[in-house]
Amino acid sequence: MQDMTLLPQVDALMARAGMQAERTIGIIRMIIAVALGTVLLLAVSRLPPADPSVLNRQMLFATGTLLSYFLLGAASVLAVAVNGYRPWMAWVAATGDGAFMLAGIWLTLTNTGLPSSYIILFPPLWLAPVALSFGALRFSPGLEIYLIVLLATGLVATALLGGEWAFGLTETQADIAGEFLSVPSGVIRLAMLCLAGLVLVIAVVRSRSLMTRAISETLRGANLTRYLPRQIADRLAETGLEELRRGKRQNVAVLFTDIRSFTELSETLPPEDLSAFVTEFRSRLAHAADACGGTIDKFIGDAAMIVFGITASSGNDAGAALQCADSILREMDDWSLQRSASGQPAVRVGVGIHYGEAFCGAIGDESRLEYTILGDTVNVAARLEELTKSVGMPIVVSENVLERAGIDPAAPGWTVIETTQLRGRKSGIRIMASPGGRA
Repeated sequence: MQDMTLLPQVDALMARAGMQAERTIGIIRMIIAVALGTVLLLAVSRLPPADPSVLNRQMLFATGTLLSYFLLGAASVLAVAVNGYRPWMAWVAATGDGAFMLAGIWLTLTNTGLPSSYIILFPPLWLAPVALSFGALRFSPGLEIYLIVLLATGLVATALLGGEWAFGLTETQADIAGEFLSVPSGVIRLAMLCLAGLVLVIAVVRSRSLMTRAISETLRGANLTRYLPRQIADRLAETGLEELRRGKRQNVAVLFTDIRSFTELSETLPPEDLSAFVTEFRSRLAHAADACGGTIDKFIGDAAMIVFGITASSGNDAGAALQCADSILREMDDWSLQRSASGQPAVRVGVGIHYGEAFCGAIGDESRLEYTILGDTVNVAARLEELTKSVGMPIVVSENVLERAGIDPAAPGWTVIETTQLRGRKSGIRIMASPGGRA
């Protein structure tokens, strides 16, 4: 099954490949127009019909057709150069390829008077392999099928409407047919065959390059996302690294949590038990964060920072953070019950939450990329978590959090703490505390 998370990357990669393909095809079209124009002068004009006005008229039509095809190629190159290329233009250009070849055959039939059975001698027919090989550059099976149907039906219609299907030739027709077996016509057919081969070589090179680039970008993306939260890694796939590095200021809810008396606990545990303890703690935090739509920005030993609203705001990020705080306490209570059954001490945590504006963006190079949240909001949340020790309650939040969540500070389960001067902050902040278990 295709990984849906990769679709934006695949689409972007194929879009760039399509643009580059149309530029290459446009250049080839201009070369073809010049080459066929040369053959027209060398092969056809040397054997004028009895009425020179016929040749003049048909030369005018042929010149117009070749010029139109040259301009079609130039338009493709220009559209890519000025970033004006759109995917639908490939269908128009492919139609132009088919129409140009069929028009060339029709003009040659009309000009020479040869039976339709001699179409195989006409140099314009040898444009078909080149036009079909363009499909290998475009990576579009649907467009290739369309061009095959267009050329096949067009050739049948031209043969049926272009004149009789016969093999006997008059002396004049034999001379004209001989011209299409001459060196100049043979050279142009050989050139067309070589050109078709060259286009396929280019297609193979481009396919290899595209595959190499896709693999490189996948590995590069995997390297970049090793240090990023899953939600931020998804954003990296959609927007690219530069967008994350520029960052932006936005309102978020920041939650800090920390294990109480972890230092004493860690001193009594063997290394393998300590590792298992921290792993279990982080697993339970991750479960609570995921259930509430939070993003774990970082783990710091026995502490963690969880952010709400950095990828897509739910409209109630503060409420989600409060819900996460209660989920964390329930996870710790459940874990403590399991631990008490084996005679191990309970696990207690403190949770601090603040809501406000912060800078959110990626820092570091590709060998060590980190998505970080910076600003006063983060500092206040960390200080509130520290206050859980002094106020004797596991959850301490700022007034901003309850306001954004639409909760009255006087609601059951909340205790209003007097305005507090936080360490490192000039102005005081009104805070509330809760024992948890409200939901």
